[in-house]
Amino acid sequence: MKFAIESISKKSGRLGQLRIKDAGPELRTPLLLQTTKGGSVPWLSADVFETHVSRKPQVLQFTLSTMDQMTEALAQWNSGGDRGVSDYVGFPGHLNVLLLRDPCEITPSGGNDRDIQPLFTRRGKESLSPERYMEMVASFKPDIYQGLCDADTNLDSAKKRVQKSVDRTEKFMRYIYENRSKVESTLLAPIVGGYNTFARTQSIKHAREQPAGTYGGYIFEGFHTNGLSATTLEPSKLLPVVEHCVKQLEEDKPRIMPGAFTPLTTLELIRQGVDVFDTSYAYCASLNFKALTFSFVNDEVEHLPFMDITDEANKEDFSPLLSNCSCLTCQKHTRAYLHHLYKTNELLGPILLIIHNLHHYMTFFEEIRNRVANDTLPQLTELVRNQNGKSQVDYAISANTKVISKATMGKGFAAVAV
Repeated sequence: MKFAIESISKKSGRLGQLRIKDAGPELRTPLLLQTTKGGSVPWLSADVFETHVSRKPQVLQFTLSTMDQMTEALAQWNSGGDRGVSDYVGFPGHLNVLLLRDPCEITPSGGNDRDIQPLFTRRGKESLSPERYMEMVASFKPDIYQGLCDADTNLDSAKKRVQKSVDRTEKFMRYIYENRSKVESTLLAPIVGGYNTFARTQSIKHAREQPAGTYGGYIFEGFHTNGLSATTLEPSKLLPVVEHCVKQLEEDKPRIMPGAFTPLTTLELIRQGVDVFDTSYAYCASLNFKALTFSFVNDEVEHLPFMDITDEANKEDFSPLLSNCSCLTCQKHTRAYLHHLYKTNELLGPILLIIHNLHHYMTFFEEIRNRVANDTLPQLTELVRNQNGKSQVDYAISANTKVISKATMGKGFAAVAV
């Protein structure tokens, strides 16, 4: 993996070129990974995704917590071959990153052991030793994978818990570093330590002590417990710690931060020098019946961060979710129709909603890259913060609490809320 800085600014962060494979495409950063669950983009088939969301190959974010059951099948399917997990799940030509935890769902706390890392899967809690983890990575053959780490920390974690996360991660990573040659994939060095700058420095120091070429980039873990928790982070607590970490890292390695950060927090993190994010915020919005409607262009129209399609006000609203949106959903369907699909628990509902939300968020990142290139990210941040001169808006996503009867469970939108 090769990473080169195209431009860098104190006000707008940095613009980079990332090449994951020697023969692969050059990807411009800040980059957006496509979050998957069980190897699939939520609610979308590969054909629908490639036809109606992106015709260009994307970098897929796979998570071991939703795909661990595929390990043995992948090993047999790829025995003696060089095919990767993207081919196996029906996305040939798409690059991928393998993470431990699903950024879309709350990761349970606890279950930590000195020599074992808990992995919370659909089948329950699994125990991962560094040896077993490397065997699984070898079966998946990802393009990039993160190092095994203890990320069970957040803003409320005690100092003792934070220090244990650093010590256990160092122990896991000693084995990973020593045996990384058994896997032909690029390793991301995990940086942990909660909100303790001393602990974060210790984690960074351990990674930077390794020989040159041991790993290709960094992944920041342990700021939140995934899912909706990432949408409620306090930037005033998060950003100083990230700034402290970034100052200690070399510039020629990309920095990844998985999680459903709000658009405003994402912009602030980009300004700090973080390079790679994911679409879990768009998924969390869809999961809770919200269409992303925030503005990132000056159109002098009042915008809200998102619209609840279950709101009765949409019942007879025959306008698109966004008037200037070119996605399939907005071009062909109306707010009233989306509301109808929710009320009748039709499977098409979440499909159309995720198509819009992914398109909107990907277009947002295109604008981010343009703003970084022009060194005007602060102006974009101000626009997103105040939405055309209005007071600061709240981008946090709350869980949908609407009651759904057992008779509709398993159907369409209802299946999303269960």
